Amino acid sequence: MKKPRPRQRTEPPASLGEIFTLVRQGMRTRGEIARATGLAPSTVSLRVETLIQAGLLEELAGEAGTVGRRARELQVRARAGVVVAATLGSNHLRVMLADLSAAVLYDVEQPVDVAVGPNALIDEIWRRVEVGLAAIELEPDALRGLALGVPAPVDSRAGALAPSHLPGWDQVRVYELLGAHTDAPLLVENDANLLAVAEAALAGPAVEHLLAVKVGSRIGSGIISAGVLHQGASGAAGEFSHTPTGGTSAIPCSCGTDDCLESVASGSAVAARLRAAGRDVPGTAALLELARAGDPQVVAELREAGRRVGEVLAGVVNFLNPHAVAFGGVLSTSAPFVAAVRGVLFLRCLPIVSAVLDVREGRGGPSAEALGGVRLILERILTADAVDRLVAER
Repeated sequence: MKKPRPRQRTEPPASLGEIFTLVRQGMRTRGEIARATGLAPSTVSLRVETLIQAGLLEELAGEAGTVGRRARELQVRARAGVVVAATLGSNHLRVMLADLSAAVLYDVEQPVDVAVGPNALIDEIWRRVEVGLAAIELEPDALRGLALGVPAPVDSRAGALAPSHLPGWDQVRVYELLGAHTDAPLLVENDANLLAVAEAALAGPAVEHLLAVKVGSRIGSGIISAGVLHQGASGAAGEFSHTPTGGTSAIPCSCGTDDCLESVASGSAVAARLRAAGRDVPGTAALLELARAGDPQVVAELREAGRRVGEVLAGVVNFLNPHAVAFGGVLSTSAPFVAAVRGVLFLRCLPIVSAVLDVREGRGGPSAEALGGVRLILERILTADAVDRLVAER
């Protein structure tokens, strides 16, 4: 008779950082933490008091119980610092500041000239971050982390941008440029990935698999798989927009692929095609204005672009089998475009895939990428190990 295998011992979360993580995840009382971890109540109290003294947690009076004293509830001390998410577009920059509970304190989008080049643009981004800090009456030393979203793949091996339509940014080491302004932890990420993080959070825990597609002057996507952002081996996961199509390029693309989806069906491509037909359509904003006015030629072009996107996207959706495809970017507000994509997806995807598929405009609106940046930088700076190091330093 075989002897039963000894059960592996699982150590309960015991460090300060792990207890802090439990509070971030929703545990509100010392008793809940003690029951969840198996730690002695006195040990939990000692660790909680240390986190309170370090300025990371606070304990507030909760609702009165049926008997005895009012319960006291733990929460992250939001005022312990702020994080910044800056998202760069083809001609605009959004700067968002949030506290450590992810509550937004400042959110402003303004035009920006990307043609000035990376050095001058990073200086301008930092200047606007300082304006934001001053607006909420904080000094730069209150900054705990900064995330920058860019409209290009970010090579995770070198921390540099891959070729993109940003002039002069190819292989620029953005971390080094940002690091000249602050010692706070930094994160540089593709804007479509930030969109995916935000849309997954807004969709809730039931949506474990999500594909976020940003459709504006260019096309990009971010992938959430089993609740986790999937970036790929070098940071380029989701770049389906450089797949060849049956259409004809209206604009050049840095990928070098003939008739790729971005050069055929992006907002810039649709606007260029209309200009070639003699229409005054300088960019995507004008494109949407004409579509909202019911211009038949513009609506037809947007439907055709949506059909092209749907044809390429169907293969991706069949492969990933997501719960949702959420659109962001300026074209996500175009009903003809999104309806055309949806129609092709439900026509070409397998029934077992389409049966669970929700195809819709994203819920984050124009701030979605910045909201994703806030969440991602908070996850980076508030890991259990990071909190343990922070408390040790203090």
